Amino acid sequence: MDLNKIHPDQKYIDGLAANDSVVIEMIYKKFAPKVVQFITNNSGDKDQAQNVVHEIMILLFNQAKAGKLHLTCPFDAYFFLLCKRRWLNELKNSVHKEVTIYENVVSVNESAHELIAQAQEFEEEQKRSQQENKLEITQERVAFEENLTRISDKYFNKKKHKVASLKPWYFAAAISIIVMFGLFFFDYKHNPSFEDYNHPESAYFTERGVSEAILKQAENNFNGKRYETAIPIFEMILKENNSDEIKYFYAVSLLQVSKYPKAEKIFKELENGNSVYKEKAKWNMALSKLKQGKYKECKSILETISQDYEDYDDVERLREDLE
Repeated sequence: MDLNKIHPDQKYIDGLAANDSVVIEMIYKKFAPKVVQFITNNSGDKDQAQNVVHEIMILLFNQAKAGKLHLTCPFDAYFFLLCKRRWLNELKNSVHKEVTIYENVVSVNESAHELIAQAQEFEEEQKRSQQENKLEITQERVAFEENLTRISDKYFNKKKHKVASLKPWYFAAAISIIVMFGLFFFDYKHNPSFEDYNHPESAYFTERGVSEAILKQAENNFNGKRYETAIPIFEMILKENNSDEIKYFYAVSLLQVSKYPKAEKIFKELENGNSVYKEKAKWNMALSKLKQGKYKECKSILETISQDYEDYDDVERLREDLE
């Protein structure tokens, strides 16, 4: 194979083969939302989406360990096509399912189709080996599946904040403290702060049509919290590639340096669209209002965020803090 044709996204495949938790988490955060959106729009739910992503991740790991996966297209396109094919096959085999397909959910890179046939052949070989008891389950694969399950559950099943149970004598002590100091704090209300909830996700860009060096500059400056430096780089990239991904991280950068009108304008555009950044834009719009001390507007925006939003536990916590 011509090594010059290997796509830079081969780094994701190499990371899976190495059971690199950072890479696995990156794939879930960056690429899984498209799969979840497709499956939930096509007769499925989040649990089924989790299973599909899990199975495809194992397939990619097995291909990588066997040395039979060399990306010649963006990882996003290949990963999405694999997940889409797996889900459509499940629907086809479920005779009681009514199938409604929305093909316009994600644009697909056609060159990824060339790798799908290889994946299908690889799966069939594995099935034959399994039937003949020739498929070896290595310690590496066991370790990978354990790590994958942990990360998958963390991504799909956000745990709510637990309230510790108190023993009766704790309540007595608490009541005593309230009686002693209640007058001092009777009318005191502490509003939540922006910094309590300001945890921007890391950027990992794989956009096409833009210099990889420029994308890396934007990525490094954003992840290094050098937002003032990142902003003009994002503006330069947007002249060549006006993608929702770049617009989102540009708007987050603007929010970080308190350029509210420009940031909110972009968040509103993303909110009115159908990309994977729709709910994230709403959350950041709420954070913008929080940072400005506009608590009623913040709360109103929180009410519009879908429960399917990956960080919905933060939404609930902020709503409670604003009560």
